[in-house]
Amino acid sequence: MRQRKIRTLLGIFLTILMIVPVVTGDRPELFERFEHDLYDLRLRQFLSKEKDPRIVIVDVDEKSLAAEGRWPWNRSKLARMVDQLFDNYGVAIVGFDMVFSEADQSIDLVELKQFFENKSTDHDVTTLLKTLNSDAHFARVIADRPVVLGYLFDRSTKQLQVGHPGKAVIGEDPALAELPIPEANGVISSLNALQSKGVRNGFFDNPMVDSDGVYRRVPILQRFEGQYYPSLALAMMLALFEEDQVLPVIETDATEERSALVAVEAAGIRIPVDQHSAVLVPYRGPQGSFPYVSATDIINGVADPELLEGTIVLVGTSAAGLLDLRVTPMSNRYSGVEVHANILSGMLDGSFHHQPDYTLGVEIVQLIFCGLLLSIVIPRLSVFLSTIITLAIGGVVIALNLYAWQQLLWVIPLGYTLILISVLYLFQQTTGYFFETRNIAQLANQFGQYIPPEVVEELSQQDQSVQLSGESREMSVFFSDVRDFTSLSEQLTPQQLTRLMNIYLTGMTKVIHEQRGTVDKYIGDAVMAFWGAPLKDEDHARHALQAALEMLALLPELNQQLEQEGLPAVRVGMGINSGLMNVGNMGSSFRMAYTVMGDAVNLGARLEGLTKYYGTPLLVSGELAQKVPEYLYRKLDRVQVKGRNEAVDVLEPIGLREQCTQHEKNAVDLFQKGIQAYSTKQWDEAQDIFEAYLCQATEDTMARIYLHRIAEYKDAALPADWCGVFSHTSK
Repeated sequence: MRQRKIRTLLGIFLTILMIVPVVTGDRPELFERFEHDLYDLRLRQFLSKEKDPRIVIVDVDEKSLAAEGRWPWNRSKLARMVDQLFDNYGVAIVGFDMVFSEADQSIDLVELKQFFENKSTDHDVTTLLKTLNSDAHFARVIADRPVVLGYLFDRSTKQLQVGHPGKAVIGEDPALAELPIPEANGVISSLNALQSKGVRNGFFDNPMVDSDGVYRRVPILQRFEGQYYPSLALAMMLALFEEDQVLPVIETDATEERSALVAVEAAGIRIPVDQHSAVLVPYRGPQGSFPYVSATDIINGVADPELLEGTIVLVGTSAAGLLDLRVTPMSNRYSGVEVHANILSGMLDGSFHHQPDYTLGVEIVQLIFCGLLLSIVIPRLSVFLSTIITLAIGGVVIALNLYAWQQLLWVIPLGYTLILISVLYLFQQTTGYFFETRNIAQLANQFGQYIPPEVVEELSQQDQSVQLSGESREMSVFFSDVRDFTSLSEQLTPQQLTRLMNIYLTGMTKVIHEQRGTVDKYIGDAVMAFWGAPLKDEDHARHALQAALEMLALLPELNQQLEQEGLPAVRVGMGINSGLMNVGNMGSSFRMAYTVMGDAVNLGARLEGLTKYYGTPLLVSGELAQKVPEYLYRKLDRVQVKGRNEAVDVLEPIGLREQCTQHEKNAVDLFQKGIQAYSTKQWDEAQDIFEAYLCQATEDTMARIYLHRIAEYKDAALPADWCGVFSHTSK
């Protein structure tokens, strides 16, 4: 019990140690990586696997570079592409996942050819360059059209300022100013010449890449000069619905001291975000989850009109040399423009996995529940059951987590809880193993010399510790003694006597151990053993009797071995009694012994001493005979031993009743009739019976004893209440 409490307290302490980093936000990097891996695994397992036809990616791919020339292209070429998208293909909106921060000094050869074909040659160079200004051409094409240009914020100390980020979607807000929304020092935007009243802007940089370099979350707002600007996807969403502002949803706790940004409302759509205004990218699947069209096919007007009509177009690059490939949960080479497409698709569907503001509380409750449950349960169960329980708890946690993921779109952290479950299981099993090893060592030290190893092993597996302080218990006790040991010892040298006792005691002890007995002590040539402790044994009487009979059967073999070594044969006397005994560690402050005491123990010792008187090697009490009824017994006497007032039946075991011959059974019945006649003072009848018995067993000592008693009592004045009980005055 004490060891269980220690293991439980250690488990609770370990749980607290695991919870502290969660509360403080200082989780080990290795555990964070594991959490990221589990997030990626869930994401990949529940992919949509269907393309979203609403969003089309116009891709500056390898094919386009081969056909149109190296990047960057002349902006007049991009202008023709925009014209094609709106005029010929009827797209709804176009967003550029690229920035035009530098003036285009190149001249488009197609426009130059057209210029000379349509104009006279007397124009000067200045007029030519002004006419062929690609930036002006591109600006005219995108003006008053639903076009969103990309830009990026600068977070360096240089505070770069190229262009401007356009219109803010949220002005200065004191509540938002207190939140950890990414803040920029500068901006690299498209040329002012490209900016017009109708053109919108959205940033495409991501300051929230995870520590392993993977794009899992992207902010949709960044703070710059106190105002808040939209990401490319959010800007396209606003342009699509002709909205200019977004509404932050801020919730405060019960004390109204802490506030949290939980969502952003744009065009009537609620977009769940975290404190950093970031969304978890709702990846639909691997790269290619949206239709791709080569930019050159758009420019040349050979793309499929049905694929593009009424769609949202994102212009980006997937060519390896243009460095817009990202590491995502889907792939290590994932087109950056498709990240924005996934976010925009999630906005249109209103389906974002997110972590509610109470996620930390849910995780802590989850950790406490699992930690306490495992700390309490595992120390009380076997390894097999504790393993099943641990797996079941882990399975329930995973199942609830997946339900929240699928049905509620909640992302509840899972990795730390699984680590806690695994660590607690391994810790508890390890400490349990060490405690068990120590218990076995202690038990072996206490009982190893007295009981068999398999009983020690069984003791170590008990739910309750062994009671050593003392208790009353129904048990059986055994005593044996070597007959005429004093005269034997006088005939032998010390070495011979030692060898004789070693052979004899080894054989006897082996039988006791085989029958699950405990050797209490050796007293010279005497052996004391008991059954029913330290491990409870419902068949203690049966095991004790079987052990005694097996020892008697083994004795001729031991005597043969003794004779081969020139040592004398031995004879023994054995007594067994069953009853209530006190068992436990008893002794003094100097020395303790695990032993049994009590009236039932004393009676067992007296029975062993009476074997000399009754001329039989084994005597048992009537109490033991009642507990083992399958054996045939010959009742020898009803006696009152020295030091005990209550009379007891003394019996001689013959053998298993089913194995005894009919002659043996008849002899026992005949002897029993003689005792009955003797007990009722029918002296003549009793004398005839015992004389008849001696005709069958001429060497029987007990029949002669009864004949001698009959001769003595026949003419004696016995008390009226005399019932045949014989009192022994010596041990």
